[in-house]
Amino acid sequence: MKLKTIMRAGTGVLTGRLTGSPRPMFMILAITNRCDAKCSYCNIPHRKQREMTTEEIFSLLEQAAALGVQRVGIWGGEPLVRADIGDIIKKAKELELYVTLDTNGFLLPKRIHEFPNLDHIIISLDGDEAAHEANREPGSHKKVMAAIEAAAPKIKTWTITVLTKNNLDQIDWIIDQAEKLGFVATFQVLHHNPAMGDSLTLLPEPGEYRKALEYIMQRKKDGAPVGTSTACLNHLKNWSNYREISKKEPGHVCWAGKFFFNVDADGSIYPCSLLVDQQEAPNFLETGLKKAVNSLKAPPCNSCLATCYTDYKLLFNLHFPTILEWVNAVRRWGKQ
Repeated sequence: MKLKTIMRAGTGVLTGRLTGSPRPMFMILAITNRCDAKCSYCNIPHRKQREMTTEEIFSLLEQAAALGVQRVGIWGGEPLVRADIGDIIKKAKELELYVTLDTNGFLLPKRIHEFPNLDHIIISLDGDEAAHEANREPGSHKKVMAAIEAAAPKIKTWTITVLTKNNLDQIDWIIDQAEKLGFVATFQVLHHNPAMGDSLTLLPEPGEYRKALEYIMQRKKDGAPVGTSTACLNHLKNWSNYREISKKEPGHVCWAGKFFFNVDADGSIYPCSLLVDQQEAPNFLETGLKKAVNSLKAPPCNSCLATCYTDYKLLFNLHFPTILEWVNAVRRWGKQ
């Protein structure tokens, strides 16, 4: 994020912590379940929902900005299958939101000109051709590499790598590509809930997961362009059972539904994406966004395997080493 966005979010978090009335800083927005890829660990394209219209998404963005949201992370499905993706990003930028986009990259080279002021893009990359296509589908690797080559010179670019038994040996390859092409690599373990995906068949042995995560931490310590925070990687390494995506742990505090929330493709509001279809969800189209967010039930968990939410939790719990890593990353990106 931009330093200005971090400062605004930090002020909001401090105010919320002091007053006891936390307010949302980040909104994760799924604008579609449709996708032009067939990833082996993802069931999202099979979900059938009414999809919000352009006007409804514009209203959502306006209400989010009025609530004090600073960042909107757009994902899906595959956001670029929507014809109006450029208009959605343009609207969010007009509202002075920091906008990120998660994509498989298939359509990116043809559509990147539609959002010249996008702040940050996240592209799925699981390794070299054999490893990437073992997780995803034949022909996908060439498309994602073309997307990275199109994006990295123009937009701050991260990749997200889902670590499975097919690609634990790809860490060096991905980091080498990051150094060569100018992007930042991030890593996550399998963590879909049953509604979003079936990934247990791709799980590595626990010891293999821990060894890979420890190696990523060492590469990051040595200066590799790894975006996932050290504390998050350590949290994932120490997870007791990788078949359990979330749990309640003593001493942990998660701010899901308070400082960040997830909007499903039909307008339903959840504390985070791990709880989609797992609990009752108000819909902002029926109640307005403020009332929907205020009516969210507390999550049944406070600790999970999702990389982004773990980093959010660390930031909102004012974990100084993680905050410092993010600030240093902002400074580095600012020089690019």
